[in-house]
Amino acid sequence: MKQKFLLMVLSFILFSVTSNSFAEKYYGEFCWQVFSESGEPYWRYQLGIYEKEGGHLALYGAIDYEANGKSASHGNAINVGDSIKLTLVSADREEGVEVWAETLAAKLDQSTLNGTWDALTLEIFDGEDFTEVIYQRGTIDLIACQ
Repeated sequence: MKQKFLLMVLSFILFSVTSNSFAEKYYGEFCWQVFSESGEPYWRYQLGIYEKEGGHLALYGAIDYEANGKSASHGNAINVGDSIKLTLVSADREEGVEVWAETLAAKLDQSTLNGTWDALTLEIFDGEDFTEVIYQRGTIDLIACQ
């Protein structure tokens, strides 16, 4: 009987610890408009933001290039002083056209969630034997999600 009681208490403790280790807080969906250095609108992100245990921020959602439609995007963010450093990765296969993958790094102001960004994109076009590498940068602004 004593062993069963001990096993039950131990199971309860382990269940409690396991449940807490996967704790997270959902902040909701956030959207950003990405602009070129000259101010031309490029693409938009729509991302759900989760704070994981330890203060890590995970982002899951989509990148929208409008004409090419939406593609999956995910990333993470950390607080550094009065800034948020954000990294997002997106990729897609556009049938009969290309495969592309992009990594964007942004530094956002904590009070406005606006900032600057730099991105590296790799594109492989169907029927071609080379990969195009594109470097871009500009500004990124928080917008209302539609």
